[in-house]
Formats: sequence, C-alpha cells, structure tokens
Amino acid sequence: MLTTAFPVLDILRQLPPGGLLLTPNNRLRNRCQQLFASAQKAGASWSPPPVESLQGWFEKLWLTLQQQGWGPALRQVLNREQRELLWRRALDQGLTQQLLNSQRLCGYADTALAQLIQWQLVEDIERPDRDLEPLLDQFALSLSRHELPLLKLLESFAHLLRSDNAITPDQRDQLLLQAIREGELPRLPRIDTAGFAQISPLAQQILNAAAEQVVARPPQPRAAPCHRAPCRDLEQELEQAARWVAVKLRHNPRAGIGVVVNNLGQCRAEVEAIFTRVLEPQFFNPAQPRYTLPFNFSAGTPLAQTPVGSAALQLLEQLQEEWSYSQLRNVLFSPFWGDDGEMWLRAALLRRLQKLELRRIDGATLRYWAQRTAEQLGGESPQLPRQLERLGEWQRRWHRAPAEIWARRFSDVLSLLQWPGPRTPDSQEYQQLRLWETALEELAALSAFAGLLSLNQALQQLRQIAKRTPFQAETRDGPVQILGVLEAGGLAFDHLRLVGFGQSQWPPAPAPNPLLPLQWQKHWKMPRASAERELELARELSEELLQASPDVVISYVSEKDGVAQGLSSLFGTPTVAEGVDTDALNSHCRQMATGVSLQRAEEVSLPPLTPEECEAVRGGAGVLKAQALCPLNAQLRYRLGAIAAARPGIGLSPAARGSIVHQALAEFWQACGDSARLCQLQPQARQTLLETAIDSALRVPGRQYRHLPAGFWITEKERLLRLMDQWLAVETARPAFSVTEVEWEQQVEIGGLHFTLRLDRLDQLAGGEQLVIDYKTGLPSLSDWLQERVRDPQLPLYALCQPGARALAFGQVRQGGCRWIGCGDLRQPIEGIKFVAEAGGELPAADWEALTGHWRSALETLADEYRRGVATLVFDRPQDNLQQSDLWPLNRWPERAQAPT
Repeated sequence: MLTTAFPVLDILRQLPPGGLLLTPNNRLRNRCQQLFASAQKAGASWSPPPVESLQGWFEKLWLTLQQQGWGPALRQVLNREQRELLWRRALDQGLTQQLLNSQRLCGYADTALAQLIQWQLVEDIERPDRDLEPLLDQFALSLSRHELPLLKLLESFAHLLRSDNAITPDQRDQLLLQAIREGELPRLPRIDTAGFAQISPLAQQILNAAAEQVVARPPQPRAAPCHRAPCRDLEQELEQAARWVAVKLRHNPRAGIGVVVNNLGQCRAEVEAIFTRVLEPQFFNPAQPRYTLPFNFSAGTPLAQTPVGSAALQLLEQLQEEWSYSQLRNVLFSPFWGDDGEMWLRAALLRRLQKLELRRIDGATLRYWAQRTAEQLGGESPQLPRQLERLGEWQRRWHRAPAEIWARRFSDVLSLLQWPGPRTPDSQEYQQLRLWETALEELAALSAFAGLLSLNQALQQLRQIAKRTPFQAETRDGPVQILGVLEAGGLAFDHLRLVGFGQSQWPPAPAPNPLLPLQWQKHWKMPRASAERELELARELSEELLQASPDVVISYVSEKDGVAQGLSSLFGTPTVAEGVDTDALNSHCRQMATGVSLQRAEEVSLPPLTPEECEAVRGGAGVLKAQALCPLNAQLRYRLGAIAAARPGIGLSPAARGSIVHQALAEFWQACGDSARLCQLQPQARQTLLETAIDSALRVPGRQYRHLPAGFWITEKERLLRLMDQWLAVETARPAFSVTEVEWEQQVEIGGLHFTLRLDRLDQLAGGEQLVIDYKTGLPSLSDWLQERVRDPQLPLYALCQPGARALAFGQVRQGGCRWIGCGDLRQPIEGIKFVAEAGGELPAADWEALTGHWRSALETLADEYRRGVATLVFDRPQDNLQQSDLWPLNRWPERAQAPT
C-alpha cells in the first residue's frame, strides 16, 4: 500500500485528546485514514482518526458557527460561478469593457482579492482604500487610489456582496479567525500539519489561534541516488515512464509506484492514453467490459468531457436554432439517449441531411426530414420525430427565465430524450450521473445573481460549470499513482518517476497577477509573483520529491525548438538511467512483423448480381463509367453504397450550380421550342423568357438554401442571365434545329443490365439527323469517348438508344467559354462537333457506324464485368485513383501500395 512521507501512525498516537492532524488536500487525508484503518485489528471497533484536510476543517468550523446561530456566519459563501457573475456586474458598474476580456479580467480580480485577504493586506473589502493607500505610499508607487483599477472594482463588488448578504471563501476565513479569537469556537490542545508545501498567512493565523500548540511535521529523509532519463519529447517521456512502471510491476505487483507529471492538468488525456496502451492494451477492445485500470489520477476529468456529461450537453444544444453537421453527427450516433432500435433511423436522417449540402441545419429542416425519413423507411411508430417536434415546441415557447427554471427545463429535455440511454449505467457512469445532478443544482443556485437568462446564456453557464467540475471516479486504489507536483507532497513511494522536469520547465515561469502592483507580490511572496519565489518553492518541492522514494528517475526533453536542453539544476547531476526499449504491445507487434510471412491471395471478384439486381441498377450510366475507371471502386460505390457525403461550403456547391443551369435551360427550351422562334424573339421578350426560366430554376434551391440572403439570389440570377445570353449566342450560330426532348427519362438495357437514364436534350436537325446533347458546366473531354474502355459512357449510351442520332455533343455552358464539344456525322456541320474520322483518340473510327459499333461492344463488356462482379483494383489513369481517394479506407490502396510485391 502507498504510504505517507511522515510517520502518520506515530503522529496520531502522540496527539493529545482533542488534537488534530491537518493535511493540504483530501487525497493525503484519505491516505492517512487508510493507513490508520489498516493498522487496526480485524473485527475490532474503532473511531475514525482525527485527520482533516485544511479546507475540509474550515468548512466544518463554518458549519458549526452556523448551527450555533453566530450572526456573522449567517451569510452565503459564494462558489466560483456565483462570484464570477458578481464580478461581471461589478465590472459593468466600475469599469468600461472596451478591449477587455471580461471573463479573464474577472478571474484576475477574484484571485487578487483572495491574495489581498489571505496575505492580510485588506481587512474590510468595503473600504479597501484605508488598507491599500498606505501600501502605495510605503512602496513609493506613483499611483493614487483613483489610478488603481482594482480599488474601484472592489468597491462595486463589495456593495453587491452586501446587498446579496453573501461573502467569499476568503472572507469566511477572516470570520473564522474572528470567531476563534472571540471564543465562539473552542481551542484545540494541538494541531499537527503534514505535507504542506505552502500556507497563507491568514490560514497560519487561524491555526495559531485555534490551538495551544502547532507542530509542523516534515517528511522523513530518504537519501537515495536518483537517475535522469533524457527523452526526445513529452510522448517519449510518458512512454518510457509507462514501460518503466510495467517493469516495476512485473517484479513486484504490490509495490507503491508514483509518477509525478509536471503540468499534469494540461496533458492528462495524453498521459491516460499512453499508460493504458502500455499497461492495459486490451482495454481499447470495444468488446472488453469496463474495469478499473491499475493506475489512479490525482487530476480529475472535467464533467463536460466525460461520456455522460458530454452527451447531456450535446443533447441540450438541440434547443438551439441551428447546428453544424459535426454537432448532429455526435448527437445522432450517441448511445446515451433514445432507443437503440432507432439507430437505423438516425443514420438515415443524417445521410439525408448531408445530401442537402447545407452549411448548417436549422430546427425546421431537421424536424421536417426526421418525419419524412421515418415515413419513407416505415417502422413501428418511431419516437425520434415526436421528440424533435416536442423540442421545437419548447424552443419556441421558452423565453428568458431564472437559472433555477432553466435547470428544471434542462432536466425535462433530458428526460424527454431518454437520457442516459436504455442500458443500465455502469459504476463510473452512475457516478457521472450523480455529479451531473450536482451541476444542475449549482446552475439553479445562480438565480439570485444571474437575473433572467436566455437559452444561450443558461447553456453557457451550465457548460462552464461542467467544465470546472472535476470527475474523479470512486475506484479502488491501484498500485500506480499519477500525480501533479503539489498532490505528491506528503506521500512516499517504493519507486518514483518524475516527468517533465527540464531546465525550461522547472522551476515554472512566474505569472504575477496583473491587477496588483508587482512590488507587493514580490515583497509578500505571493503565488507566481517572481522568479525568486518560484525558485524557492521549486527547491523545496524538489528536495521533498527526491526524499519521497529510494528509487527516483527524472525525465526531461533533451531538445526544444532545436536548442539542447538539460535537466533542471535543482536535481543536481544524476547518472543516466537505462531506457526501456519495448512493452507488451510493442513486442507483440514486432513478433507479428518478423513472424512467418503470410501468403497474399488477391480477391478480384464479388458475387455476381442476381436477376432482381440486374432489373433495376441504381446509378445509371455512372455505373459503367465507374467500372471503366476502376472495377473495385464501382462495386464499392454502387453495390455497397460507399458514397462520401458532400462537404458543405459557403453558398451553392458546384453540383447545385450545375443543376440550376440544367433546369434553367430545360425551362427555356420547353417554352421556346426551336431555333426559328429563338431568332424571332425580340430582346424584351427573350429577356422575359430567360428571367422566367431562371426564376423557376431557382425556386427549389431557394427553399433548400433558405439561410442564404436575398442579395445572394439577386446576384445569382444576374450571373445566370449573363451566362444564358452567352450560351444562346452559341445556339443562334447553329443551323436550324428543333428541341424534341428535354430531361427525357428512358429505360435502357445493355449487357443484361437495365438502367433508367435521363437525357438532357435531343435535337432534330434540318437534315433529318438527331443530335444528343449533355450540358456541362465544367471542362468535358471528347477523348473519353474514344478509348478502349469508354471512360465517359453516358452520351454513347444515349446514342445507342436513339436510332436517328448521328452526333453527340457536350454543351459546355461556362462563363467566357461556351461552346460545343462533340463528334458525329452531320450533313450541316456545327462548329466544335468534329467528323468521326477527324476526332482522333486511341481507337479512331472511319465513320459513325464503326464508332457506334465500338461503343456497343465496349459498353456491353463493361456491363458484363459489373454484372459478374469483377472487382480488380486497377486504374485506367493515376489521377482516377486520386479523384476517388474517399474510397481508400475500403479498397485499402495505401496499404496495398506500401506492401512488398
């Protein structure tokens, strides 16, 4: 069992009746109580030892004064969130907020007040000038009381405290000292202190007044050699520490091992991940039931980052107006709400929303598509649409309210959404649920200080409380303790590893309070005031750490930003420790890598399509194009549905812009009909026809992209008018024609596959031929039709279905680049549409019949491959692979490319 650095049992035996042992924190107090309990005889009855943490003892004394009815104690002691709200109100009254970070300034002010009281520089905060003005003169500071911003802020803050009959924790300590001196609390015969690295003057005064004798118990010296371990970076430091711990545990599973990490609060997640991977790699297996890890942290995880707390905050965000896709994804796939049986509906809903390509999803859109998706998929009365509708109703009905009302509303929301989910919570989740209730109670306690809050303000307060509320799982003690520097004080270990103690990290850099004169902070050695003060404290802590174990290893980063670094000089010049090269998981991976090589068997086909699948092939001509580019990717995309969601951007996506152009041209030609009427249209009539077509094309996108402002659509309409004018100039330069089909849907069969195709446009020319047209707003390529494997089979497939077709053409509708790109055999030539014999390509054809014959053969081959399930991972061109990189997680191209041949 982990022990203390001082003889706790001897101290407790020497305490007189009524004596008390004080520790700096609850962790050390609990350790003393455990050591005392383990020393008692089995089956015997005994009283708890007189051990308290300093703040826990102060709280008990305060409760005693309140129970006795002592007048000054009948006031509320404010917590951190309540004080911050009062500081913000004081800031509004006392200072301007221009160019100020109000939250940080309030934090500095609260810390400054605590330091002034704890160092006994201010007796009465309602008149701070009486105490602080003499100090300005004493230090010859050229400041008047009006030039010290903190004074004005303190006066406003004190006024607000008095009006709310409240005090700060530091004022409570002042009152405790007053009560002890006035005899309201009995004096103790003796108080022993152990494990303290520092103690404020006010706290020391309370101890001196509360006991006849105060005895400081220093740690027992354990002079032992230590070793240093230079590392490349923090990750290697932590990895070496975890491997070192694994070796010690292998030699003695009952050894008390400590790992002290400098700035643990800033890297806790990284520490936990590395230690878990090295010591308990099976913990990452999703099928592995949760169990207690063999190490304990002194630093808790913020409630907002725990699974239960994070899920609750995400669910409450559903009361807001709109959300990003990442927010909705986290909520919809969270297991901590609703019914597991509706996960299919949540996945389908997210997929449908992603197809909208909106930058953010508003509440109306979410509720509409939840209802539509549920109706389309069927199922037995799904709850999700009803839950979202109820949330929308509450969101519209709920207005500004006190914090306690919002706390009750938030509970109602979580209850409606069946949080924390259908399964029974395990031990840690149950503890997080209890802590969440405490957070809601703290939110409700802000009612007297926050006034009426909006939804966003209430959510912000709750989120802030959850971030500041640490969750420490109540589990049995493991053999390994991972601690911060201050938390390690007073503890002793069989083995101790210090992490992050390079010369640039230890001692830590000073960070004085900007609201207090630096001369005051240096003179009274306030926390973080100066390099001298930090050096003095770091020297004391370093000596204590070196004496905490007979086996100490200190690690540090040997190079930072290209500059060589050494161990902090406070640890002397210890010898270099041997590194630990590997761990269990690393050894297993090496063994697998150097073991018997596996024989690779390439799987090049999937099961062939069933007759039912051949009757309705989804994807249209895109299936054959994908098969030509890469057979495996075609199977993955169109048979397995592996389609990446489009990334939302600002404004309209390129695909949406292309659809609008297609629709506008379809509307125009349905109204215009042929080239004769186009040429006869007067400018005004033509303008009206164009505007009508564009307005009709923009109607659906306007509803879909409701978040875009009216000015955007005006600009888009002007752009489309310019583009359509350019395109119609190309159309009027052609020989006579009539538009016979627009957006024409056809059923096509080729190679045993049945497709549904939609033809953009079919023209009847004056010579009797037909011209098949496909609009493109990008840069199409004619050569893709003239390959061994037809890379763009859409128009060739249309041509095979139209016996009268004698030419194919892309209509490139592009700003400043409108033109025809095609080939065929026309009696009256059209600029941009080449004769077949002049088209070139890998397989030049002599005439139209030869070209269509090649198309039929090539497309039937592609269709037959797809029908038979051919799935080789080969690419016609290297850029085809890069353009389909979204499928790499499935086709494993990067791994295959790196594997030895």
